[in-house]
Amino acid sequence: MRSRDPVNVQPDMRDVEGELFGPDAKVLPDGTKVITRWQPGEKGILGIVWWSVDTIRPDGRRVMISAFNSDAQNTPATRKAPALTMKQLEAIATDPKWHPQG
Repeated sequence: MRSRDPVNVQPDMRDVEGELFGPDAKVLPDGTKVITRWQPGEKGILGIVWWSVDTIRPDGRRVMISAFNSDAQNTPATRKAPALTMKQLEAIATDPKWHPQG
């Protein structure tokens, strides 16, 4: 995954599920766990905002989606908040299209 990739999909992350999804994770009816994070960017650029939604399905498939308030977290902010809301990010991360059957 490059630092600018907004979506990261991994096939089986059950071995680290406990480390990534603690007791504060929201659990959806299908068993998918969801964690949301609001934090500053990690590249040291003042004003960068990083929002992310991290999910894991019962089969271990993990989908994480991120959004910044800039083109990349190593460039100056271009707006106050990311273009997508946290609700939109969660809808994308939990979309069944990331979890093909069979």
